[in-house]
Amino acid sequence: MSTPPSRTDLLGRPLSADETTMLELYEKLKQLSAREDLAPCALMNVRQAMVMLWNVCVDLDLVYEEPRVD
Repeated sequence: MSTPPSRTDLLGRPLSADETTMLELYEKLKQLSAREDLAPCALMNVRQAMVMLWNVCVDLDLVYEEPRVD
């Protein structure tokens, strides 16, 4: 089994286990928030959760992007 490549933040520092988890959760919520087949209440709550994790990821220099939840 191969080892997955080490992920780094925007400054090139290796991610901690917690940072990796938060970034993975953000990415999963971003995928969910782009779906159009979810119930409206689920979609709005997924988008809200994604924006909260986006705040964390931006503050920790894990991502630099707009959440795009229009």
